[in-house]
Amino acid sequence: MMERVSHIGIMVRDLDRAIESYTKGLGLELEGRKEIPELKLRIGFVRIGPLEIELLEFSDPALPIPKAIRAGHYGLSHVSFEVRHLDQTVKELETRGFTLVEGYPRQGAHGRIAFLIPPHSSEERIELLEVP
Repeated sequence: MMERVSHIGIMVRDLDRAIESYTKGLGLELEGRKEIPELKLRIGFVRIGPLEIELLEFSDPALPIPKAIRAGHYGLSHVSFEVRHLDQTVKELETRGFTLVEGYPRQGAHGRIAFLIPPHSSEERIELLEVP
């Protein structure tokens, strides 16, 4: 079902300062930036080896989708797993007690994604990223 960890997401208050900390402070490579205007979201992508880290800054964490993925809670946000069949995997996980976050599946920064809440914690989020 899960292919591999795609990336981890970290919610930050100030994207520019966070990028500086991760690149100049930790020596990681900045791979790029992206904005998703409808979510009022700016993302910085940094890499260490095969692992990508998304630094996520929401300018309005009270919007429905940012609120659902806990955009106002700073620090580690989610672990993203690659899957081959997103809809099928979501349905299977729902039978195992996971709850699909409202507004998903949808297009994300890397492709089609879904966020789920695991049955053990209403505070945690798991992201699934569909890959070919």
